[in-house]
Amino acid sequence: MVLISSSFCHNLLHICFIFLLLPQCCFCGSDLDALLLLKKAMIGPQGSGLEDWKPSPHNYCSFSGVSCDHQSRVVALNVSDLPLFGSIPAEIGLLNKLINLTLTSNHLTGRLPMEISNLTSLQLFNISGNLFRERFPGEITLGMTELEVLDAYNNNFTGSLPVEIVSLKKLKHLHLGGNYFTGEIPKNYSEIQSLEYLGLNTNCLTGKFPASLGRLKNLKELYVGYFNSYSGGIPPELGRLESLQVLDMSNCSLTGTIPTTLGILKNLHSLFIYSNHLTGNIPPQLSRMESLKSLDLSINGLTGEIPQSFSELNNLTLLNLFRNNLYGRIPNFIGDLPHLEVFQVWENQFTFELPQSLGRNGRLKDLDVTGNHLTGLIPRDLCIGGRLRTLILMENYFFGADP
Repeated sequence: MVLISSSFCHNLLHICFIFLLLPQCCFCGSDLDALLLLKKAMIGPQGSGLEDWKPSPHNYCSFSGVSCDHQSRVVALNVSDLPLFGSIPAEIGLLNKLINLTLTSNHLTGRLPMEISNLTSLQLFNISGNLFRERFPGEITLGMTELEVLDAYNNNFTGSLPVEIVSLKKLKHLHLGGNYFTGEIPKNYSEIQSLEYLGLNTNCLTGKFPASLGRLKNLKELYVGYFNSYSGGIPPELGRLESLQVLDMSNCSLTGTIPTTLGILKNLHSLFIYSNHLTGNIPPQLSRMESLKSLDLSINGLTGEIPQSFSELNNLTLLNLFRNNLYGRIPNFIGDLPHLEVFQVWENQFTFELPQSLGRNGRLKDLDVTGNHLTGLIPRDLCIGGRLRTLILMENYFFGADP
């Protein structure tokens, strides 16, 4: 029989306890090391910031912009609006418990390191407002099965839009606007059925706008204009986007007519398709958009009259129709719209007088009817409410006193 002393048992228990703690301590050390290497790389020769990120194994969870879990693993890194001017190093991949990586408006540059692919727990990935360049490496997202937000707005990315993000089944917010992406919008973006926000505006995209995006049944906001140059028109299939609240396809070389199917969009509150090459009449069916507040169809080649059915748009606050070829009378109901604040129809062919009820809702802020063939008295109640800030009536045939 072998006798074991109590002191030996005590030492053995102590050693076991140390081994239980060892993995956690090792992770803590690697997270601290990663943060310090991150600081060194992100602060370029001319940069500054992150002054409280100093070597200490005990307080790195209180670094500015850093949050940890109960095991002292870094789960959130939110560093924004600092003049860093550096880049993201490969060591970012050591922070493999990150859920939130937000590095916005820090003047960061260079390429995104492939090691970001180690961040498989990410739910929010926001690098907007920086100077990252070259291709966006879509393959880094393949393992990010929990990702809900991917925001790379306002950088210098080039090349094609990443197709790998189609595999992200929980992605709700995708913003790749404000870059230099070229080529066509991938048709299979329609497979990201979880999408609620899609921003591809202010790029150099070409080709036909994919009708397949009409299958994004959960989409609420769609921004695809500004410096893109599509061939063809607005797909009628966009009328299937039953959850859509904002549709912005302005300044992107669209041709053809406005699809009547857009009138099906009951939840749409903002429709911006100005500065294109659209022709034909304004569809009366747009009046079915009962939630509509802002409608901008300006700088196109639209013709005909303002539809009488627009009298049903009782939530309308902004109506911009300037620089088209519209004609006829400005309907009297325009002055009766209860929430109208902005009405701009300059450089059209409107005739007869302005509605005398304009301004009586007490909300009118901007009225510009320059360059038409209007006549008659200037409405007397334009200034009711005291909100009027812009009134431009020149190049018409009005008479009588100013209001």
